[in-house]
Amino acid sequence: MINPSPLRIAVLINTPPGNEFWDDVRNCYHAALQAVAPTAQVNMYDPVFEGTFPDPQKYDLIILSGGKADASSSEPWVLAVLDFLRATAREAPDTKVLGICWGHQAISRAFGGEVRAVSTGPIAGIEDIKLTPAGKKFFSTPDDVATYRLPEFHVREVARPGLGFVHLAENHEMFVNQENTILSLQAHPEVQPALAKKLLLEEDDVYNGNLSKQELEDHLVKLDQPTDGFEVLRRVIEWVRE
Repeated sequence: MINPSPLRIAVLINTPPGNEFWDDVRNCYHAALQAVAPTAQVNMYDPVFEGTFPDPQKYDLIILSGGKADASSSEPWVLAVLDFLRATAREAPDTKVLGICWGHQAISRAFGGEVRAVSTGPIAGIEDIKLTPAGKKFFSTPDDVATYRLPEFHVREVARPGLGFVHLAENHEMFVNQENTILSLQAHPEVQPALAKKLLLEEDDVYNGNLSKQELEDHLVKLDQPTDGFEVLRRVIEWVRE
């Protein structure tokens, strides 16, 4: 049996570099991709300060990370990411694109969708993501599996998906385009418990400012529970090779 060639993966880290959060995001992706695609060549790009983007023709997969910026803003670097997404879909249709959290929102906006603030306030913790019939087919889940348990940390959400995108989960949580080349998830399959707890504890002006001490402890206990993150990412790697 011939082993498949190593995947070439580019990760756009959509948050300003030169700080601990950027390092955490980079290390998180390196660890997650090492677990599900250990032979992959992984390169990181900074679209925020350096304005660098990969040549999509040279990669099998381009990942748009999460971040703290507003995906609906008119900041020049945000608009540049949207332009890059549209150009990649047009000029490199064989390259797969995965958007996570901020990347999920950016993809929706780039292709005609809408992003809004979460009306109920910031979401932080482990969420049960309910799959649609199309989602169950995409992930090839057993008949008795209807949800994926994944970490979520966000203050904005998709209000309307991009044109030609299919719901893989309810509440605009997951999409794939009709061409089966662009996949996006609001959740964080790459985030493991240590980073999840750090996000909850250290982003106190965003995620835990309104929690009581008991509520915060309950959230921390939940963040130690197993998630389906690597299962989702393994399916992503299979999808890239299809």
